[in-house]
Amino acid sequence: MITSFGSFDLIIFDWDGTLFDSVSPIIDLLFDAKKEQPESPQGVALQESGMVPVLEQIISADHAVQVNDLKMLLNLEGFTTFRKPTTLYAGVAELLQALWSSGQKMAVVAGRAQAEVLAEMRELNIDDYFFSVVGSDQGPVKPNPAMIHAILALAECVPNRALMVGDSAMDMEMATLARVSMLGTAYVTHDHEEYCLRRLEPWQPLAIAESVNELSQFLLGR
Repeated sequence: MITSFGSFDLIIFDWDGTLFDSVSPIIDLLFDAKKEQPESPQGVALQESGMVPVLEQIISADHAVQVNDLKMLLNLEGFTTFRKPTTLYAGVAELLQALWSSGQKMAVVAGRAQAEVLAEMRELNIDDYFFSVVGSDQGPVKPNPAMIHAILALAECVPNRALMVGDSAMDMEMATLARVSMLGTAYVTHDHEEYCLRRLEPWQPLAIAESVNELSQFLLGR
């Protein structure tokens, strides 16, 4: 595949926050809870729980936003009924379809269990696009490069022919340790673009996509 910055035999995507919109529903709930009069029952409950400052600190901290951290805190506070929609970022489905149709080999590394991610992919009808999906339950977790090494071996691809696409500093560190090229995405928390850019820029990725449209331009080479 010819991208805006060269040719790659393999593109490895992060899942949460890069392709799959798993953070925005939680942030939307947080924004609702910060209103003087929240609009949803869950917003009211979160406001009364006293967890708003804790969640805000996690989201604005220097480390990457971790979906599992947010979900765990919500569950601990009794938000067991919280359900996020199974949703890709707008434009991602079309991007994946275009890449797949062009013959691009693609894989996913995820910070959650493989079965959970595969179930979401099947629901979204995109599981056929990826030749491999490696989850956090299959070996050392990010930023350990083991997941990338496993995918490279399966694809019979050398590191300099692969590109890692991710939204977090851990994705960038993992790619650096695996010696593969990297592309950042900075649209994960909608109102926190400056924060996203600030935590990715030190890793000097080939580029940072601030929207799915920009990501498509980079990856499709047009």
